[in-house]
Amino acid sequence: MLAFTAESMAQTTAYTEPRGIYVVKIAGTAPGESQRRTYLGVQLVSDTRFAGRVGNVSGDSFSLSGVSSYHQEFQDPTRPSYVHVMDGNGRGFVSDIVEFRPNDLRCAADLAPWMGPYTSVKLRPHPNIINLFGVNNQFSLASGTSAETADNVVAWDTETQQEKVYFYHSVRQRWEEKDVNADAGSVSLKFPYGIYIIRRSSGTLRMSLSGEVSGAPILLPVRPGVNVFSLPINLTSSLANLIPASGDFPVISGVNAAQGDLITLEEPYSGLQRGPFYLSSRSGATGWRKVGANATDETIESLDFLSTLIIRRDGPAGYVRVEANLEAGPGFPVPADPDANETPLLVEFPHSFRFPPDVELYYRIFAEISSDLQNWSDAGDVSLNGGVFKFTLPGGQGRGFWRIGVRTRDF
Repeated sequence: MLAFTAESMAQTTAYTEPRGIYVVKIAGTAPGESQRRTYLGVQLVSDTRFAGRVGNVSGDSFSLSGVSSYHQEFQDPTRPSYVHVMDGNGRGFVSDIVEFRPNDLRCAADLAPWMGPYTSVKLRPHPNIINLFGVNNQFSLASGTSAETADNVVAWDTETQQEKVYFYHSVRQRWEEKDVNADAGSVSLKFPYGIYIIRRSSGTLRMSLSGEVSGAPILLPVRPGVNVFSLPINLTSSLANLIPASGDFPVISGVNAAQGDLITLEEPYSGLQRGPFYLSSRSGATGWRKVGANATDETIESLDFLSTLIIRRDGPAGYVRVEANLEAGPGFPVPADPDANETPLLVEFPHSFRFPPDVELYYRIFAEISSDLQNWSDAGDVSLNGGVFKFTLPGGQGRGFWRIGVRTRDF
């Protein structure tokens, strides 16, 4: 949450909480190809509407400690919201909020197993299609008069094991679902599910994503069949750090790959698959193994934290807890970007903070960027035009975190 306080601005330097931004290349079709698929993990979440503790829990409903009004403060009228459990035995659990009532919130699931009084939670809205891709198709995916002639945004529906396909209609100039003549721009792309892009056009497109950085674990609701998820941000990403081999809510292990969950990671830069992996329970060879390479321990190999996680399960429905980590790790070597002189990214973020009159006479307002949330470098001054922070990331910047700083000027 971006915020300054009077106390923080009285100090020599004050910072907002960090945010993230990254650029994903969406490859086009090559000669002879009919389509190209790119998985898109959405690790940067929507802004937190509430962070605090639970008051009471009753069935599928809960109240918030110290809160008297639930509608105006926390509800987004344009998007459905969800609750994310931050601590306790249910840490990582996510449930949609189906009703904001005068004295409590009603969810889509029974909450008793997951939270109780004093449990720490956060409320956020789900992103929708126009949040990620723009009301006017800002990243220039190929439009068409049908899903078969256009590039597609695809959400995998785990419950039905079917694709939900969306495209930008070239005549009606709006987002639509395949075979449905209606505006789909407000359709939610539910957290923490992953999505993918199907390109039927040539040329590489670039898509920028930005949002709040979350270090919270996620309980992934895994069903029999294929499950596509966005990973939480984990800067020390490896299979061992992402998915613990023991504890509550592990993957299903087996003495061979046929008996356990199969884990595949789709890298956003290379477009290549990592895996599939499985968690071996075989005596003398326990731990993560790559299918077909049972002698290789995969626990410490670095993974790109922007990858999409695919879990294939031939077993009962359940949950898998995936851990987040914002501490600096060994890092993942991002492939060199061949377009180093690309147009710099303009970062724009609305703010509601009321700066004192003539604040820029007495304070320098600036941006800092980082690749690991530990080491920060100055990215230049920030303008405050129209209640929006504005600054640019360097050309060729593929990913990074940023924060706004306010520093007392020297006279």
